Amino acid sequence: MRVLSVLLSTLLAASPVQGTVTDFGVQSTALTVFEGHFGTGQDGRPAVFSVQMGTPGVVAEVDPVTRELRDTVELPGSSGGWGITQSADGTVYAGTYPNGHLYSFKPGQEQATDLGQVVPGELYAYGLQVGKDGKVYGGTYPGAKAFSYTPGEGFRDLGVMVEGQQYTPDVAVDTDRQLLWAAVGSAGHLIRLDLATGEKRDIWPEALRGDPSYPYDLNLVAGKLFVKRSKGQALVLDPDSGAVLADGFAMNSRGTTKVAEGGYVYFTSGAELWRYDLAADRPEAVPGVASGGAGVGWGFVDGTLYAAIGNYNGDAFSYDPRTGASQRFKLPFPYQPIDINNVTAGPDGRIYTNLYINGNVAVLDPATGKVTQLGRAAQTDGWFWKDGKLYLGTYPNGAIMHYDPAQPFVTGTNPRELFRLIGDGQNRPVAFAAAGSKVYIGSTPDYGLWGGALTVYDEASGEHTVRRAPVADQGVTSLAVLGNTLWGGTSIHGGGGTTPKATDAKVFTYDLASGEKRSEHTPVPGAKSITALVKGSDGLLWGLADGTVFIMDPATARVVKQVKLPAGYTGVSDELHVNPDEHVYASLDGKVFRIDPLSKTFTTAVESGLYRGAQDGSGNIWFRSGTKDALGSVQGGARLLRYTPPADACKGSDLTPMVTIQGRDTGVANRYRTDGCTIEDLIEDEKYTGPQLIAHIAKKSAELVAARLITKEEAGRIVRAAAKP
Repeated sequence: MRVLSVLLSTLLAASPVQGTVTDFGVQSTALTVFEGHFGTGQDGRPAVFSVQMGTPGVVAEVDPVTRELRDTVELPGSSGGWGITQSADGTVYAGTYPNGHLYSFKPGQEQATDLGQVVPGELYAYGLQVGKDGKVYGGTYPGAKAFSYTPGEGFRDLGVMVEGQQYTPDVAVDTDRQLLWAAVGSAGHLIRLDLATGEKRDIWPEALRGDPSYPYDLNLVAGKLFVKRSKGQALVLDPDSGAVLADGFAMNSRGTTKVAEGGYVYFTSGAELWRYDLAADRPEAVPGVASGGAGVGWGFVDGTLYAAIGNYNGDAFSYDPRTGASQRFKLPFPYQPIDINNVTAGPDGRIYTNLYINGNVAVLDPATGKVTQLGRAAQTDGWFWKDGKLYLGTYPNGAIMHYDPAQPFVTGTNPRELFRLIGDGQNRPVAFAAAGSKVYIGSTPDYGLWGGALTVYDEASGEHTVRRAPVADQGVTSLAVLGNTLWGGTSIHGGGGTTPKATDAKVFTYDLASGEKRSEHTPVPGAKSITALVKGSDGLLWGLADGTVFIMDPATARVVKQVKLPAGYTGVSDELHVNPDEHVYASLDGKVFRIDPLSKTFTTAVESGLYRGAQDGSGNIWFRSGTKDALGSVQGGARLLRYTPPADACKGSDLTPMVTIQGRDTGVANRYRTDGCTIEDLIEDEKYTGPQLIAHIAKKSAELVAARLITKEEAGRIVRAAAKP
């Protein structure tokens, strides 16, 4: 533990920090293999190249036969990648996120070459394929484009595959015929692109268009197009007409083998190895061969099939089609520091972190600095403490889990899954609140869908009810209980791959007694998301809408004040925290702002480097680290940081808006001294009466004038109020 890491020292040097920032270091190293490519490594030996999540992302070279780690190459400026391939000359290419770059290296080289952003403005480079022409092809997010890269020449933008869509997660190519196929999500499109003429044709079966289970992985093998859909269904198509050759089977692997061996194309379904009989156009299980999970990379070595199994344990297997022999084993992919996805502070003062995508949970004891690795749950996009136990809202199935920290952490048992919301069209539970035995959950919709949900879970009965789209076409991103009313904040965004139908984020109210929605309001016209709602120390409802803090009177739902902060909206990670010093702290865009509950003015407490805040019982706010690149992407989030606000000399300050002397209004606005005491705290008029009160107030007023907290004119008002009968 040390105050300000080297990284933060650089980030925060531009302005002083109000309070202190303490760096508790990397919380977890873990393994997340997105995709593997089997090819040729150093010395001509077989190799599987894995592109892995990390800070930064890396590519590892492992010999699948000897099971030896040969090399690790960093991809600076990235956090991982979804595409990897190798060209005929041995060059390995990796496509990354969140910078959308393409990297290359020859096996044995110490450093990768950053070839640049594949298409300006695109943040993810997906599904890399190498054609016989030596070009590298791939897809992008968020523009749903395809691209090519030619060594020595550079990139070519092949255009938007489908207007209004965001994802092109995979491509297949036939460079002999100058054709490219692009999987497009999330409404369901499969584009056949003529690379010579630019002609595009959607060959996705008409019956599947609009289905949110969209084409996700593509492989062109033996003249047939193998398609794995985003929810696991699979089909085989004629690549020119789109005619269905086979369907009704499931695939969970990252596509199929890239070549056919003995008339078969291989893939995994569930935890089994399957194959597709090309002659019979029929999928079938390979008898007696358990894969142990989803294949994320395939290759043949001397006639034996090898597969890397994703994503978190380094599993692999081999299968010899000639003898039927198979074996399961581990490959030594190296663990990496991985970005923290979310942070929460337990009631015992310990700090829990959860890793992006990987889902590993770790817990820090701040007193000792010791980090304990608990195990994998799932990517947690929202969590909530109640009665000493933790609720987790997880992605991608919208599962609600429950964890008892008094019992051993056992994946699948503790935390245990209570229910899933994916069947209700929800994949990210992000907001929680509670009243009595009921827990309220706000969620955002699945890919390709609009309309979040408000779910009510009754702890007593174990039952839950789901109310879809309490505000039409909007997700539910924040919740707060004030009295007998649940307040909800929304986001205009739908699920991934959609374009908003609404224009203004809303606040809605829900009657806890009747279970009915009562009203709907627009506190900040034009705001896209309301990511935080809290009860302020002044008893009012405070909310954060993009970069604007709004304050509502809960009795009338009228906005009484807006505070525009000099920071951009960064998503559901933008938070408000009501501190024991009565101030409200807003964390967004890497910054921390300290808002005076009396004057409603703000100061910038920390300029940059802090994301995903969670407040502990002492008022400290815990963040993951981060640096923002020129594209606005945040990287370098593996470290846990604690922000401690300035010391408060007066706990539980009197926040009466105007200074009063034994109930008599002085006409002087109450305000804070720099040490956290208000004028009302300092006057102490309740201790005196009569002439003693007047003398005391005169003395105190003179002290406040000398301290430049009030003016002489204001001191006169205060003294005159004390002298009134």
